[in-house]
Amino acid sequence: AVAPEVARIKAATDLPVCVGFGVKTPQGARAIAGIADGAVVGSAIVERIGAGESPDAVLAFVRSLAEAAHAAG
Repeated sequence: AVAPEVARIKAATDLPVCVGFGVKTPQGARAIAGIADGAVVGSAIVERIGAGESPDAVLAFVRSLAEAAHAAG
């Protein structure tokens, strides 16, 4: 149900449209990047930090999200 709303918003503006809810996996980042200009990830990163993951592990997670998003477009 997000895609039609993103399309409606993109039709109304020349500004980039980013989506920032529910992006927790590389697959989710890829799906959002396929319909929006960007994906905003916050809580998924904070959860990993809160769980005690190492900085390297968190960075690897962020890198996996970015790679998936770039692959979509």
